[in-house]
Amino acid sequence: MPKRVVIIGGGFSGLSAGVALAERGYNVRLLERRNHLGGRAYSFIDARTGDVVDNGQHLFMGCYRHTIDFLKKIDRLDRLRFQERPHVDFLDLNHKFSSFSCPPLPSPLHALAGLLGMRGITTGDKLRALNVGRALRTGTRQSPASPSRNGLTVDNWLEGLRQSDRIRERFWHPMSIATLNENPVTASAAMLTKVLQEAFGGGRNATRIGISRVGLSDLYTDGARAFIEERGGTISTGAAVKRLRIERGRVLSVELKSGEEVGGDYFISAVPPKAFNELLPEGPARGEFASLARLESSPIVSVNLWFDRPLIDREFVGLIGTRIQWIFSKDLTLSLEKKSHQIAAIISAAREFVDWTRDELVELALVELSRLLPESRSARLIHSVVVKEREATLAHTVESDHLRPGPTGSISNLILAGDWTDTGLPATIESAVMSGHKAAEIISRL
Repeated sequence: MPKRVVIIGGGFSGLSAGVALAERGYNVRLLERRNHLGGRAYSFIDARTGDVVDNGQHLFMGCYRHTIDFLKKIDRLDRLRFQERPHVDFLDLNHKFSSFSCPPLPSPLHALAGLLGMRGITTGDKLRALNVGRALRTGTRQSPASPSRNGLTVDNWLEGLRQSDRIRERFWHPMSIATLNENPVTASAAMLTKVLQEAFGGGRNATRIGISRVGLSDLYTDGARAFIEERGGTISTGAAVKRLRIERGRVLSVELKSGEEVGGDYFISAVPPKAFNELLPEGPARGEFASLARLESSPIVSVNLWFDRPLIDREFVGLIGTRIQWIFSKDLTLSLEKKSHQIAAIISAAREFVDWTRDELVELALVELSRLLPESRSARLIHSVVVKEREATLAHTVESDHLRPGPTGSISNLILAGDWTDTGLPATIESAVMSGHKAAEIISRL
Protein backbone atom coordinates (compact mmCIF):
# COMPACT_ATOMS: atom_id res chain seq x y z
CA MET A 1 0.00 0.00 0.00
CA PRO A 2 1.48 3.44 -0.94
CA LYS A 3 2.72 5.60 1.91
CA ARG A 4 0.50 8.59 2.64
CA VAL A 5 1.95 12.11 2.54
CA VAL A 6 -0.06 15.08 3.79
CA ILE A 7 1.06 18.45 2.41
CA ILE A 8 -0.12 21.68 4.03
CA GLY A 9 -0.06 24.55 1.55
CA GLY A 10 -0.77 24.80 -2.18
CA GLY A 11 1.84 27.25 -3.45
CA PHE A 12 4.96 26.52 -5.47
CA SER A 13 6.66 24.59 -2.66
CA GLY A 14 3.68 22.42 -1.73
CA LEU A 15 2.69 21.65 -5.33
CA SER A 16 6.26 20.89 -6.44
CA ALA A 17 6.63 18.50 -3.49
CA GLY A 18 3.29 16.90 -4.34
CA VAL A 19 4.24 16.41 -7.99
CA ALA A 20 7.60 14.87 -7.10
CA LEU A 21 6.02 12.50 -4.57
CA ALA A 22 3.10 11.53 -6.81
CA GLU A 23 5.62 10.65 -9.52
CA ARG A 24 7.38 8.39 -6.99
CA GLY A 25 4.16 6.54 -6.21
CA TYR A 26 3.19 8.13 -2.89
CA ASN A 27 -0.42 8.79 -1.97
CA VAL A 28 -0.54 12.61 -1.79
CA ARG A 29 -3.16 14.60 0.10
CA LEU A 30 -2.65 18.35 -0.28
CA LEU A 31 -4.57 20.78 1.92
CA GLU A 32 -4.91 24.47 1.02
CA ARG A 33 -6.78 26.86 3.33
CA ARG A 34 -7.81 29.26 0.57
CA ASN A 35 -10.38 28.46 -2.08
CA HIS A 36 -7.69 28.56 -4.75
CA LEU A 37 -4.18 27.21 -5.20
CA GLY A 38 -1.13 29.39 -5.66
CA GLY A 39 -0.03 30.47 -2.18
CA ARG A 40 1.73 33.83 -2.46
CA ALA A 41 2.11 33.50 -6.25
CA TYR A 42 -1.36 33.50 -7.78
CA SER A 43 -3.58 35.45 -10.15
CA PHE A 44 -7.27 36.27 -10.39
CA ILE A 45 -9.74 37.70 -12.89
CA ASP A 46 -10.70 41.34 -12.38
CA ALA A 47 -14.49 41.50 -12.21
CA ARG A 48 -14.84 44.78 -14.08
CA THR A 49 -12.47 44.25 -17.02
CA GLY A 50 -12.24 40.46 -17.20
CA ASP A 51 -8.46 40.81 -17.33
CA VAL A 52 -6.04 38.67 -15.37
CA VAL A 53 -4.27 40.31 -12.42
CA ASP A 54 -1.25 38.81 -10.66
CA ASN A 55 -0.93 39.30 -6.90
CA GLY A 56 2.64 40.44 -7.64
CA GLN A 57 4.73 40.44 -10.78
CA HIS A 58 7.34 37.67 -10.90
CA LEU A 59 10.31 37.39 -13.23
CA PHE A 60 12.07 34.08 -13.77
CA MET A 61 15.68 33.40 -14.72
CA GLY A 62 17.45 30.76 -16.73
CA CYS A 63 19.27 29.66 -13.57
CA TYR A 64 15.93 28.55 -12.06
CA ARG A 65 16.74 24.91 -12.74
CA HIS A 66 14.26 23.39 -10.27
CA THR A 67 11.44 25.63 -11.49
CA ILE A 68 12.13 24.82 -15.14
CA ASP A 69 12.19 21.09 -14.37
CA PHE A 70 8.92 21.40 -12.43
CA LEU A 71 7.14 23.26 -15.23
CA LYS A 72 8.49 20.81 -17.78
CA LYS A 73 7.22 17.86 -15.75
CA ILE A 74 3.69 19.23 -15.55
CA ASP A 75 3.79 20.24 -19.23
CA ARG A 76 3.53 23.98 -18.63
CA LEU A 77 7.00 25.23 -19.60
CA ASP A 78 5.60 26.62 -22.86
CA ARG A 79 3.69 29.20 -20.81
CA LEU A 80 6.99 30.76 -19.81
CA ARG A 81 9.01 32.68 -22.39
CA PHE A 82 12.70 33.42 -21.97
CA GLN A 83 14.61 36.19 -23.67
CA GLU A 84 17.02 35.15 -26.39
CA ARG A 85 19.72 37.05 -24.51
CA PRO A 86 19.67 38.95 -21.20
CA HIS A 87 18.23 42.44 -21.55
CA VAL A 88 16.80 44.88 -18.98
CA ASP A 89 15.80 48.49 -19.67
CA PHE A 90 16.00 51.20 -17.01
CA LEU A 91 14.31 54.61 -17.15
CA ASP A 92 15.35 57.65 -15.12
CA LEU A 93 13.71 60.96 -14.29
CA ASN A 94 15.44 62.61 -17.25
CA HIS A 95 13.25 60.38 -19.45
CA LYS A 96 16.33 58.55 -20.70
CA PHE A 97 16.54 54.79 -21.16
CA SER A 98 19.64 52.81 -20.27
CA SER A 99 19.91 49.13 -21.15
CA PHE A 100 21.76 46.28 -19.51
CA SER A 101 22.06 44.14 -22.63
CA CYS A 102 24.40 41.17 -22.74
CA PRO A 103 26.03 40.20 -26.04
CA PRO A 104 26.61 36.52 -26.99
CA LEU A 105 29.91 36.12 -25.12
CA PRO A 106 30.99 33.40 -22.68
CA SER A 107 29.93 33.85 -19.05
CA PRO A 108 30.75 36.05 -17.13
CA LEU A 109 32.15 38.22 -19.96
CA HIS A 110 28.64 38.67 -21.33
CA ALA A 111 27.55 40.36 -18.07
CA LEU A 112 30.64 42.55 -17.95
CA ALA A 113 30.04 43.67 -21.54
CA GLY A 114 26.40 44.39 -20.69
CA LEU A 115 27.43 46.61 -17.79
CA LEU A 116 30.10 48.39 -19.83
CA GLY A 117 27.46 49.28 -22.42
CA MET A 118 25.09 50.97 -19.96
CA ARG A 119 24.52 54.72 -20.24
CA GLY A 120 24.58 57.04 -17.25
CA ILE A 121 27.45 55.27 -15.46
CA THR A 122 31.00 56.61 -15.65
CA THR A 123 33.86 54.60 -17.08
CA GLY A 124 35.52 54.62 -13.66
CA ASP A 125 32.40 53.16 -12.04
CA LYS A 126 32.24 50.46 -14.68
CA LEU A 127 35.86 49.50 -14.11
CA ARG A 128 35.39 49.43 -10.34
CA ALA A 129 32.50 47.00 -10.91
CA LEU A 130 35.25 44.47 -11.61
CA ASN A 131 35.85 44.52 -7.84
CA VAL A 132 32.45 42.86 -7.45
CA GLY A 133 33.42 40.08 -9.86
CA ARG A 134 36.63 39.43 -7.95
CA ALA A 135 34.75 39.41 -4.64
CA LEU A 136 32.27 36.86 -5.99
CA ARG A 137 35.09 34.50 -6.92
CA THR A 138 36.60 34.96 -3.45
CA GLY A 139 33.23 34.43 -1.80
CA THR A 140 32.79 31.04 -3.41
CA ARG A 141 35.87 29.91 -1.48
CA GLN A 142 34.43 31.24 1.80
CA SER A 143 37.45 33.40 2.55
CA PRO A 144 37.51 35.78 5.55
CA ALA A 145 36.27 38.48 3.11
CA SER A 146 33.06 36.57 2.43
CA PRO A 147 29.86 38.55 3.26
CA SER A 148 28.35 35.48 4.91
CA ARG A 149 31.21 35.37 7.39
CA ASN A 150 31.23 39.06 8.19
CA GLY A 151 27.47 39.61 8.29
CA LEU A 152 27.58 42.49 5.83
CA THR A 153 24.60 44.35 4.45
CA VAL A 154 24.39 44.98 0.71
CA ASP A 155 25.41 48.62 1.12
CA ASN A 156 28.28 47.72 3.48
CA TRP A 157 29.56 45.22 0.94
CA LEU A 158 29.23 47.53 -2.07
CA GLU A 159 30.87 50.40 -0.21
CA GLY A 160 33.79 48.17 0.69
CA LEU A 161 34.14 47.33 -3.00
CA ARG A 162 34.29 51.05 -3.90
CA GLN A 163 30.97 51.12 -5.72
CA SER A 164 29.84 54.74 -6.07
CA ASP A 165 26.43 56.09 -5.11
CA ARG A 166 25.61 56.47 -8.80
CA ILE A 167 26.25 52.87 -9.87
CA ARG A 168 24.47 51.66 -6.78
CA GLU A 169 21.40 53.74 -7.60
CA ARG A 170 21.39 52.82 -11.28
CA PHE A 171 22.36 49.15 -11.18
CA TRP A 172 23.16 47.40 -7.90
CA HIS A 173 20.22 48.68 -5.86
CA PRO A 174 17.54 47.86 -8.48
CA MET A 175 18.98 44.36 -8.77
CA SER A 176 19.15 43.93 -5.00
CA ILE A 177 15.62 45.18 -4.32
CA ALA A 178 14.17 43.08 -7.16
CA THR A 179 15.78 39.85 -5.99
CA LEU A 180 15.76 40.30 -2.19
CA ASN A 181 12.67 42.52 -1.70
CA GLU A 182 14.61 44.38 0.96
CA ASN A 183 16.25 47.79 1.39
CA PRO A 184 19.98 47.53 0.54
CA VAL A 185 20.76 49.34 3.80
CA THR A 186 19.56 46.29 5.76
CA ALA A 187 19.54 43.52 3.13
CA SER A 188 21.91 40.57 3.42
CA ALA A 189 24.97 40.80 1.18
CA ALA A 190 25.37 37.03 1.46
CA MET A 191 22.04 36.56 -0.33
CA LEU A 192 22.89 39.10 -3.04
CA THR A 193 26.22 37.39 -3.74
CA LYS A 194 24.36 34.09 -4.11
CA VAL A 195 22.04 35.69 -6.67
CA LEU A 196 24.96 37.12 -8.63
CA GLN A 197 26.86 33.84 -8.59
CA GLU A 198 23.83 31.89 -9.81
CA ALA A 199 22.83 34.41 -12.48
CA PHE A 200 26.21 35.43 -13.86
CA GLY A 201 28.36 32.42 -13.09
CA GLY A 202 26.26 29.68 -14.60
CA GLY A 203 26.59 30.36 -18.32
CA ARG A 204 24.84 32.79 -20.65
CA ASN A 205 21.49 31.06 -20.45
CA ALA A 206 21.43 31.38 -16.65
CA THR A 207 21.22 35.16 -16.96
CA ARG A 208 18.24 35.18 -19.34
CA ILE A 209 15.01 36.56 -17.93
CA GLY A 210 11.75 34.68 -18.33
CA ILE A 211 8.24 36.01 -17.99
CA SER A 212 4.93 34.18 -17.78
CA ARG A 213 2.65 34.59 -20.80
CA VAL A 214 -0.35 33.75 -18.63
CA GLY A 215 -1.50 34.69 -15.15
CA LEU A 216 0.59 33.15 -12.38
CA SER A 217 -2.11 30.67 -11.36
CA ASP A 218 -2.49 29.49 -14.96
CA LEU A 219 1.25 28.99 -15.18
CA TYR A 220 1.40 26.08 -12.78
CA THR A 221 -1.56 25.34 -10.51
CA ASP A 222 -3.81 23.53 -13.00
CA GLY A 223 -0.92 21.46 -14.37
CA ALA A 224 0.28 20.45 -10.92
CA ARG A 225 -3.24 19.56 -9.79
CA ALA A 226 -3.81 17.39 -12.86
CA PHE A 227 -0.45 15.63 -12.43
CA ILE A 228 -1.15 14.78 -8.78
CA GLU A 229 -4.78 13.73 -9.26
CA GLU A 230 -4.00 11.59 -12.30
CA ARG A 231 -1.71 9.57 -10.02
CA GLY A 232 -4.33 9.03 -7.33
CA GLY A 233 -3.60 12.06 -5.17
CA THR A 234 -6.17 14.44 -3.69
CA ILE A 235 -6.09 18.23 -3.52
CA SER A 236 -8.52 20.01 -1.19
CA THR A 237 -9.01 23.77 -1.24
CA GLY A 238 -10.88 25.57 1.51
CA ALA A 239 -9.25 23.06 3.87
CA ALA A 240 -7.74 25.11 6.68
CA VAL A 241 -5.51 23.17 9.06
CA LYS A 242 -6.05 24.05 12.73
CA ARG A 243 -3.20 22.13 14.38
CA LEU A 244 -0.73 19.30 14.11
CA ARG A 245 -1.28 16.40 16.51
CA ILE A 246 2.18 15.33 17.67
CA GLU A 247 3.02 12.46 20.01
CA ARG A 248 6.41 10.99 20.88
CA GLY A 249 8.28 12.94 18.27
CA ARG A 250 5.96 12.12 15.36
CA VAL A 251 3.01 13.81 13.70
CA LEU A 252 0.01 11.50 13.88
CA SER A 253 -2.50 13.66 12.05
CA VAL A 254 -3.63 17.18 11.23
CA GLU A 255 -6.90 18.58 12.53
CA LEU A 256 -8.83 20.81 10.12
CA LYS A 257 -10.92 23.74 11.28
CA SER A 258 -13.91 21.82 9.93
CA GLY A 259 -13.25 19.16 12.57
CA GLU A 260 -11.95 16.57 10.09
CA GLU A 261 -8.78 14.75 11.07
CA VAL A 262 -6.34 13.68 8.34
CA GLY A 263 -3.75 11.03 9.09
CA GLY A 264 -0.63 10.17 7.16
CA ASP A 265 2.80 8.58 7.27
CA TYR A 266 4.67 11.79 6.45
CA PHE A 267 3.75 15.46 6.67
CA ILE A 268 5.12 18.47 4.80
CA SER A 269 4.45 22.00 6.00
CA ALA A 270 4.66 24.30 2.97
CA VAL A 271 3.24 27.45 4.56
CA PRO A 272 4.99 30.65 5.76
CA PRO A 273 6.70 30.64 9.18
CA LYS A 274 3.95 32.51 11.03
CA ALA A 275 1.28 30.13 9.73
CA PHE A 276 3.48 27.12 10.57
CA ASN A 277 4.00 28.32 14.14
CA GLU A 278 0.25 28.56 14.63
CA LEU A 279 -0.09 24.86 13.80
CA LEU A 280 2.36 23.73 16.46
CA PRO A 281 1.53 22.60 20.00
CA GLU A 282 2.93 24.84 22.72
CA GLY A 283 6.05 22.73 23.37
CA PRO A 284 7.63 22.77 19.89
CA ALA A 285 6.47 26.35 19.25
CA ARG A 286 8.36 27.58 22.31
CA GLY A 287 11.27 25.20 21.96
CA GLU A 288 12.81 23.99 18.74
CA PHE A 289 10.95 26.44 16.52
CA ALA A 290 10.92 29.46 18.84
CA SER A 291 13.38 31.37 16.65
CA LEU A 292 10.88 31.39 13.77
CA ALA A 293 8.99 34.15 15.57
CA ARG A 294 11.99 36.40 14.87
CA LEU A 295 11.74 35.92 11.10
CA GLU A 296 10.12 39.01 9.62
CA SER A 297 8.42 39.47 6.27
CA SER A 298 8.69 42.14 3.59
CA PRO A 299 5.63 43.33 1.63
CA ILE A 300 5.08 44.03 -2.06
CA VAL A 301 2.39 46.37 -3.38
CA SER A 302 1.14 46.09 -6.97
CA VAL A 303 -0.83 48.99 -8.44
CA ASN A 304 -2.64 47.87 -11.59
CA LEU A 305 -3.81 50.69 -13.85
CA TRP A 306 -5.91 50.59 -17.01
CA PHE A 307 -5.59 53.51 -19.45
CA ASP A 308 -7.30 54.53 -22.67
CA ARG A 309 -4.05 54.09 -24.64
CA PRO A 310 -0.70 52.28 -24.38
CA LEU A 311 2.00 54.02 -22.31
CA ILE A 312 5.16 51.98 -22.91
CA ASP A 313 6.43 49.87 -25.79
CA ARG A 314 8.52 47.53 -23.63
CA GLU A 315 7.47 44.50 -21.61
CA PHE A 316 8.99 45.77 -18.38
CA VAL A 317 11.16 48.65 -17.27
CA GLY A 318 13.22 49.22 -14.13
CA LEU A 319 12.78 52.71 -12.69
CA ILE A 320 15.56 54.87 -11.23
CA GLY A 321 15.02 57.57 -8.62
CA THR A 322 11.34 56.85 -7.96
CA ARG A 323 9.23 55.21 -5.27
CA ILE A 324 8.12 52.53 -7.75
CA GLN A 325 10.78 50.07 -8.89
CA TRP A 326 9.22 48.44 -11.98
CA ILE A 327 6.43 48.87 -14.47
CA PHE A 328 5.07 46.08 -16.65
CA SER A 329 2.97 46.38 -19.79
CA LYS A 330 0.46 43.54 -19.57
CA ASP A 331 -0.39 44.00 -23.26
CA LEU A 332 3.14 42.87 -24.08
CA THR A 333 3.86 40.35 -21.32
CA LEU A 334 0.63 38.34 -21.58
CA SER A 335 -0.66 36.47 -24.62
CA LEU A 336 -3.74 38.64 -25.17
CA GLU A 337 -6.04 38.86 -28.16
CA LYS A 338 -7.53 42.13 -26.90
CA LYS A 339 -5.30 44.98 -25.77
CA SER A 340 -6.23 46.23 -22.33
CA HIS A 341 -3.57 48.96 -21.84
CA GLN A 342 -2.99 47.61 -18.34
CA ILE A 343 0.14 48.70 -16.49
CA ALA A 344 1.38 46.97 -13.32
CA ALA A 345 3.43 49.31 -11.12
CA ILE A 346 5.42 47.42 -8.51
CA ILE A 347 6.62 48.69 -5.12
CA SER A 348 9.02 46.21 -3.53
CA ALA A 349 10.15 46.32 0.11
CA ALA A 350 6.95 48.33 0.56
CA ARG A 351 6.80 48.73 4.36
CA GLU A 352 6.39 52.50 4.00
CA PHE A 353 3.44 52.10 1.63
CA VAL A 354 1.57 48.93 2.57
CA ASP A 355 -0.80 50.77 4.93
CA TRP A 356 -1.64 53.52 2.44
CA THR A 357 -5.20 53.53 1.11
CA ARG A 358 -6.04 52.33 -2.38
CA ASP A 359 -6.64 55.90 -3.56
CA GLU A 360 -3.33 57.08 -2.12
CA LEU A 361 -1.42 54.29 -3.86
CA VAL A 362 -3.13 54.93 -7.19
CA GLU A 363 -2.27 58.62 -6.92
CA LEU A 364 1.34 57.74 -6.06
CA ALA A 365 1.58 55.55 -9.16
CA LEU A 366 0.07 58.23 -11.40
CA VAL A 367 2.45 60.88 -10.07
CA GLU A 368 5.48 58.68 -10.62
CA LEU A 369 4.35 57.71 -14.12
CA SER A 370 3.87 61.36 -15.03
CA ARG A 371 7.43 62.12 -13.88
CA LEU A 372 8.86 59.25 -15.94
CA LEU A 373 6.55 59.22 -18.95
CA PRO A 374 5.30 62.73 -19.73
CA GLU A 375 2.92 61.32 -22.37
CA SER A 376 1.01 59.56 -19.57
CA ARG A 377 -0.30 62.95 -18.36
CA SER A 378 -2.75 63.10 -21.25
CA ALA A 379 -3.84 59.47 -20.88
CA ARG A 380 -7.15 58.79 -19.16
CA LEU A 381 -7.25 56.35 -16.24
CA ILE A 382 -10.14 53.93 -16.73
CA HIS A 383 -9.77 51.50 -13.83
CA SER A 384 -7.41 50.49 -11.04
CA VAL A 385 -6.80 47.51 -8.76
CA VAL A 386 -4.35 47.53 -5.84
CA VAL A 387 -2.96 44.26 -4.47
CA LYS A 388 -1.09 44.26 -1.17
CA GLU A 389 0.89 41.14 -0.33
CA ARG A 390 1.90 41.94 3.25
CA GLU A 391 3.98 38.79 3.72
CA ALA A 392 5.25 38.55 0.16
CA THR A 393 8.71 37.29 1.07
CA LEU A 394 11.05 36.73 3.94
CA ALA A 395 12.82 39.94 5.03
CA HIS A 396 16.37 39.17 3.96
CA THR A 397 18.27 40.86 6.76
CA VAL A 398 21.66 39.74 8.01
CA GLU A 399 19.91 38.19 11.01
CA SER A 400 17.56 36.10 8.87
CA ASP A 401 20.53 34.31 7.30
CA HIS A 402 21.05 32.54 10.63
CA LEU A 403 17.39 31.99 11.53
CA ARG A 404 16.13 30.12 8.48
CA PRO A 405 15.55 26.48 9.47
CA GLY A 406 16.52 23.40 7.53
CA PRO A 407 13.90 20.94 6.28
CA THR A 408 14.16 18.47 9.16
CA GLY A 409 14.17 18.62 12.96
CA SER A 410 13.34 16.47 15.96
CA ILE A 411 9.85 15.58 14.68
CA SER A 412 10.86 12.62 12.58
CA ASN A 413 8.10 12.58 9.94
CA LEU A 414 7.63 16.36 9.56
CA ILE A 415 9.43 18.16 6.73
CA LEU A 416 9.52 21.93 6.28
CA ALA A 417 9.31 23.44 2.81
CA GLY A 418 8.94 26.97 1.54
CA ASP A 419 11.01 29.74 0.04
CA TRP A 420 11.78 30.99 3.57
CA THR A 421 13.56 27.80 4.67
CA ASP A 422 17.32 27.47 4.41
CA THR A 423 17.68 26.62 0.72
CA GLY A 424 20.80 28.72 0.24
CA LEU A 425 18.82 31.05 -2.04
CA PRO A 426 16.73 34.14 -1.38
CA ALA A 427 12.98 33.70 -1.00
CA THR A 428 12.23 33.33 -4.71
CA ILE A 429 10.06 30.96 -6.71
CA GLU A 430 13.19 28.91 -7.37
CA SER A 431 13.81 28.65 -3.63
CA ALA A 432 10.22 27.49 -3.08
CA VAL A 433 10.38 24.80 -5.77
CA MET A 434 13.81 23.67 -4.62
CA SER A 435 12.48 23.23 -1.08
CA GLY A 436 9.57 21.15 -2.37
CA HIS A 437 11.90 18.90 -4.32
CA LYS A 438 14.17 18.57 -1.28
CA ALA A 439 11.22 17.58 0.92
CA ALA A 440 10.25 14.86 -1.56
CA GLU A 441 13.82 13.55 -1.67
CA ILE A 442 14.00 13.38 2.12
CA ILE A 443 10.74 11.42 2.36
CA SER A 444 11.86 9.01 -0.37
CA ARG A 445 14.92 8.18 1.76
CA LEU A 446 12.99 7.61 5.01
